[in-house]
Amino acid sequence: MKTLIKKYFCAVGLSCAGMLLATNANAVLVSTNGSLSSAGGAAAIIAAPADASDDAAFNFGIQAFNEVIGHVLAANLMVDGGIVAAGTRVDSHMIFLNSGPGNSTALIEHGAGGNQNAAEFTFNADIVGVMSNSNGSLEVASSAFLGAAGTTYPGSPFAARGLEGNPFDNTANDWYLVSGSMISLGMRVTEPGDWIRVVTVSTVPIPAALPLLGGGLAALGFMGWRRKRAA
Repeated sequence: MKTLIKKYFCAVGLSCAGMLLATNANAVLVSTNGSLSSAGGAAAIIAAPADASDDAAFNFGIQAFNEVIGHVLAANLMVDGGIVAAGTRVDSHMIFLNSGPGNSTALIEHGAGGNQNAAEFTFNADIVGVMSNSNGSLEVASSAFLGAAGTTYPGSPFAARGLEGNPFDNTANDWYLVSGSMISLGMRVTEPGDWIRVVTVSTVPIPAALPLLGGGLAALGFMGWRRKRAA
């Protein structure tokens, strides 16, 4: 019986690990497009940085990274202009332009101001919410469960963390526009930079090996009960 259990757990454990690795390998940020920023930086998809607080991660063009994959919302999630309902399974992503530590004068524009060609990011599923309010309070409130594992985020809101312009029209300041699975946006920063969280519907399936593991454990329990009864 012990040998059987050991063999079963080895087989199912390896299967689960493989499925989980395959799930995490799914690229939910599909592509990016757009012209260079005023500082010569291109829109890009990057790995999650170790620190997403002010002055820690900085760039010369708008960048985006994946955060959490397949999170089921335990409560309604506040986003710009409304909510994403509790029970929705979502993926989260951060988009930012940050001019770097101590830079309070050098202006960087990417798709805003005098640099009007939008940066674009496309995901593998529809966008259901954006968190862009000026002090970043929506982002801060959700980082505990939507932030990337191992990444440090601000513990409280602060002025100009999010977008300062009208997020729904192409003005001289910050803006964004959502169309299905794509977001077009512009950011205009000195210090601090602009950070927004994008929430999409999760399309990554729950690993098939997990239900198999549950069923296998139940079967082993039944076998153990039969052996005990026979004894």
